[in-house]
Amino acid sequence: MRLFYLISVLFSTSLFSLVSIAPVDIGSRPGFSGNISGSLSSKSGNTQKDNYSLGLRTQYDQGTDYLVWGILTYNYGTANDAKNEDKAYAHLRYIHSLRRDDLYSELFLQTEQDAFRDIKTRSLAGAGVRWRFLDSDNWGKGYIGMGGLVEKIEYSHPQINPSENNTRVNSYIAFTKNFMVTSKLSYVGHYQPKFVDASDFVSLQTVELNIPIYQNLGLSITARYAYDSLPPIGIEKKDTAYVTNLMWEF
Repeated sequence: MRLFYLISVLFSTSLFSLVSIAPVDIGSRPGFSGNISGSLSSKSGNTQKDNYSLGLRTQYDQGTDYLVWGILTYNYGTANDAKNEDKAYAHLRYIHSLRRDDLYSELFLQTEQDAFRDIKTRSLAGAGVRWRFLDSDNWGKGYIGMGGLVEKIEYSHPQINPSENNTRVNSYIAFTKNFMVTSKLSYVGHYQPKFVDASDFVSLQTVELNIPIYQNLGLSITARYAYDSLPPIGIEKKDTAYVTNLMWEF
């Protein structure tokens, strides 16, 4: 009955695809692993609304020296037969141990498109280091990351928003805490100012709660707040999302 109720909630609520944001350590889960998430919601009557989403995360953990993970997500939605969401996102990250247990190097590639933020393509590549400054049974784990990235943005309306080529600082702080044996609370905060102009920055704050339901099936509840200090013309600076999702781990 509990499982049936949660599945009913999934299909009656407007959702967005999301995969786990929780930081991972080399050796925590050796071999191949991952999770998949998806949703389909529909509303009819005075308002006709449909949302579809899919998310996939795969990971290979060598166990001692390196770890590789990748993410793919896609979201599409309509309201009264008019499209109101169409975005895709892909991220690939390589993590290598520099000092056992607490210091790592990172390399990453990312691409995305978002029709309703006027982004035709945003592609970036970056590198940095990550330090785990906290590892406690009582307080959880804490991480600080610092590095840089290069990005290229092509907009859907270049006559209004010309293409951009930027270099940015890439910094983040992350926490994760297990409780009730298998549940997990995570926070990740990113801050990415331009190297040449710190007043032009983007930030993303994400809080996620993962709760197991039955065997490999779990519930993810996420709040996200994004801010772009100098967005494209016609685009809001702030973006907020509250996400409830089912995830299947493998």
